[in-house]
Amino acid sequence: MATYQPYKEYSSVGGGGFENTESRPQTGESTASPSRSTRLTPVTIKEVLESRQEVQDGPYVVHSQELHHICFVGVVRNIVDHTANIVVTVEDGTGQIDVRKWSQDAKDLATSQDDNMNKNYNSQLAQQYHIGTYVKVFGALKDFTGKKNIQYAVIKPIESFNDVLAHHLEVIKCFAIATGKFQQVQGTKPIENGAQSLFVQDTGSSDDIAGTVLKFCREQCQGKDANSFAVPIQLIAQTLNISEATAKDCCTKLTEQGYIYPTLTEDLYFAI
Repeated sequence: MATYQPYKEYSSVGGGGFENTESRPQTGESTASPSRSTRLTPVTIKEVLESRQEVQDGPYVVHSQELHHICFVGVVRNIVDHTANIVVTVEDGTGQIDVRKWSQDAKDLATSQDDNMNKNYNSQLAQQYHIGTYVKVFGALKDFTGKKNIQYAVIKPIESFNDVLAHHLEVIKCFAIATGKFQQVQGTKPIENGAQSLFVQDTGSSDDIAGTVLKFCREQCQGKDANSFAVPIQLIAQTLNISEATAKDCCTKLTEQGYIYPTLTEDLYFAI
């Protein structure tokens, strides 16, 4: 994919994004429900940086949205290779943030434990990303030693600029709903009730298979905590009697549509 031309040269938090001037509407909810705690919220990096904890050890909140599991898109500005893990600096025009991703590669892990390791060694993980290209980051926003930290981070390279535009449209929609400037059209029902589905229901179509994968993932994830549970690709393939490649394609499609998201690795998914 073509490299990215900067919004600003390493833009500051002051540029772009949403201004935090709106007061929170009274919702009458004092604590997060399970459905809110497992919700994947599309955000800008500025929203992540401006989010605050309203109660000690509670979730981060911005624009009346509780940020538990988040996703954002941006451009890779820097990569620091620690062999066993990498720290990727991502910028989206509203701010920039460092994201740590741990390697699952056996060679990387073995090399990181070698006292005589070559300091010029480039880990297999670091070679997957390139400065100046777009990525989409998924993770859980948590407090760690008094600082915001994106745990269980998954960083997926973006191949189409349409994914960038789609993400920012989702961010705008979430912001408008949270601030009361947009309401769902009456008569529409959430996807859980079987209405307004984006899936084509023709028997045997790829979309129908994706719908079956989504239903299975939701059944497995119901009542579970996304921080400690996820559905592996292998289980999906074996249970639904499809190939792992087909299961992976369906999960990728469902991730792009915002119905599921990867957790600790790109082969483990949690349904919203």
